[in-house]
Amino acid sequence: MQVNTFSFFKYILFYFLSMTSLIFTSEFQEDLIVDLETDSPLVPIYLAPLMNEQSFFTQAYLDGLEQILVFDLSHNGSSYLAIQKPDNNLLATRTGHEQFDSLKEWQAQNIFFVIKGWVKDKSISLMMLDTETRSVKKIDSIPLTGNLNEDRRQVHRLADFIHKALFGENGIASTKILYSVRTKQGQDSQKWISEIWEADYDGANTRQITHEGSYCISPVYIPPKAGYAPGGLMYVSYQLGQPKIYIASLKDGKGHRLTILKGNQLMPAVSVQRDKVAFISDVTGNPDLFLQPFNPEKGAEGKPQQIFSAKQATQGSPTFSPDGKKIAFVSNKDGSPKIYIIDIPEAGSVLKNIQATLISKRNRENSAPAWSPDGKKIAYCSRHGGDRQIWIYDFEINQERQISQGPGNKENPSWAPNSFHLIYNSSEANISELYLINLNQKHGTKITSGREEKRFPSWEPR
Repeated sequence: MQVNTFSFFKYILFYFLSMTSLIFTSEFQEDLIVDLETDSPLVPIYLAPLMNEQSFFTQAYLDGLEQILVFDLSHNGSSYLAIQKPDNNLLATRTGHEQFDSLKEWQAQNIFFVIKGWVKDKSISLMMLDTETRSVKKIDSIPLTGNLNEDRRQVHRLADFIHKALFGENGIASTKILYSVRTKQGQDSQKWISEIWEADYDGANTRQITHEGSYCISPVYIPPKAGYAPGGLMYVSYQLGQPKIYIASLKDGKGHRLTILKGNQLMPAVSVQRDKVAFISDVTGNPDLFLQPFNPEKGAEGKPQQIFSAKQATQGSPTFSPDGKKIAFVSNKDGSPKIYIIDIPEAGSVLKNIQATLISKRNRENSAPAWSPDGKKIAYCSRHGGDRQIWIYDFEINQERQISQGPGNKENPSWAPNSFHLIYNSSEANISELYLINLNQKHGTKITSGREEKRFPSWEPR
């Protein structure tokens, strides 16, 4: 099945998720500049070159470890790496406070923290100096394998430990993302295939999850129990011709249907409480918002409930509030697609009595809302001028503000667990890559590359 032949849902996908829209006017630029409002300043850190102390590893491998740590510390939303070159004597020794014996020089260069790491035998260790308090923290002997892909995750964990130690908050370097990868079945073929993939938050360590040979989109993690990593996902597949929602394990990617509901089902969202799934279906003749009681171990429980409908209108892209009591979604019930919020109604509620509150008032063609894990913001994309841009609605000040700028259509934002980072796809004609931003840094960072089209990113919940 070709994606451009979708009939009933062509409208909803064009306006809400842009999946069928393959021709855009602006020229793709690899170095995307994203201007953000700065909520708080970044803290300068000096990261010393990684020392090799009679390790078993090659210098190329050690350089790879250092590059991973540099990326993590440069994109954590709290710090930036200073480029000053301090006196080597400041790093001459490797134990105790004496290794940082010229604090005034660090302070004169406005360095808040100094980090020095070394690899010995088959492990990596770190020391961190707070130049203001003169305190030193040490991380001892984290094991390494010599396989950069495997050890990349060790470095991510190390970066998160550094972030926690220095800033008192959990980092996001050890998280993962889901997304879809769309390719042509053959070079001369007009048939498109899309599968679900998983990667580290920086786009590395890619792993294919589904192997259907059909068209899979819109993956979302099933939130895990507290203290556990996610074990499953939901996604939409066209393997039966019509789009249906499937559940699969992250281990084997073998999907089974969420419900046996007739018609088209799209855009699943799972509540943090793991007890509800919101989705869009036309089973009643119109693309409307439905709610399905859910149990992660048993699947769907009972019948789905239609919870919002509007005459001759299309609904799309539901997202739960963190407390599981509200849903934000898209509807064109008042003309162009806008973002609305409803309280989740009780079973048996009369549809016409369910009131939706409009939150996106400044732009047209709003789509793909994503509620932040802290409940304070909703990210979405809006057409502002020519291209679609990422916007945020802030509940604390009841205002909308633009996050991204520049050419290219920015779509499908997804929040990191810290409610501070976002990932999205930027799309052009037959080109779509994933970008990483946060609310303190002004440049979007492209984390994927290649000829395949990457869309619908979903950040791993914690």
